[in-house]
Amino acid sequence: MAADRLTEHWDIYNRQLQVVGHRQRKETLHPGEYHLVVNAFIFHPDGQVLLQQRTADKLNFPSCWDCSVGGSVLAGETIETGMHREMHEELGLDLPVTAANNYWLRPYSHWIEAWFAFETTTPLDNLTLQRSEVQRAAFFSPTVAHSHLKQIGFNAYSLELRRAWEHLNKNHPLNGWFSRGL
Repeated sequence: MAADRLTEHWDIYNRQLQVVGHRQRKETLHPGEYHLVVNAFIFHPDGQVLLQQRTADKLNFPSCWDCSVGGSVLAGETIETGMHREMHEELGLDLPVTAANNYWLRPYSHWIEAWFAFETTTPLDNLTLQRSEVQRAAFFSPTVAHSHLKQIGFNAYSLELRRAWEHLNKNHPLNGWFSRGL
């Protein structure tokens, strides 16, 4: 049985992020309709980034490594409350989420991704993984994280990862982290 909840309810938006309707996940969106997705990269202060490995029964990209956390914004949620819920559900993290953590809105054909960047000192042992969605989580150096994210048919998130790091480190955006050709 797939881990994805096809009966969850979404608000549907236009390109200007105005609510224009509601659908269940299993329903088709029409041209010009979008649902919201939140994604985040969570960094340790030492520069390592947390990645999660999706479960084998996910509909899309089963068992692939993915960003730290992500998922669909549910009906009635703001982008920030959706991000907070996803972090809490998938990782057991209760980090504060504000609009300032959001560094990019990226539109696609039927969804708009809201990208966030966070920092935590929470050890892996203190994470509570949502076993129906996440097999495991681990911190990786940028080079190793990038190699895990380069999977056939999957967005390697190179630009998203770089922008997340730069967002957290505005005064010293590269800070040596990407100097190895990432």
